[in-house]
Amino acid sequence: MALFDTDVLIDHLRGKEGAREILLKFKNEKNYCSVITSGEVLFGMREEEKEKTFALLNSLEEISVDKEIIRLAHEIKNKVKGYQLQLYDCIISATALKFNQVLVTCNAKHYPDKRIKFFVPNY
Repeated sequence: MALFDTDVLIDHLRGKEGAREILLKFKNEKNYCSVITSGEVLFGMREEEKEKTFALLNSLEEISVDKEIIRLAHEIKNKVKGYQLQLYDCIISATALKFNQVLVTCNAKHYPDKRIKFFVPNY
């Protein structure tokens, strides 16, 4: 099971070399994104990307944010010192931890919690 971060999905939508192959690498698994990631992708969507964006998002199981995820995100934020964590990244981290998923991201530095399992593409 993989939880896809915003950067990988946007790279795919924008045709970045290698991003499509990363999505295909996980095609035989049930794949997810946080509702936060879904929102980030939609808010950054270009008009000409609308059909492709909705098709991509519909291919992923979307995980909603609940009280447990928010409390875990708060724990993550308080545990990490010396790095300015963003709210959305804390929520995505907490989602990966709660559901024991591999976080597929090119921005592992945004997720400094040592408990997170990563797949970092090198495209």
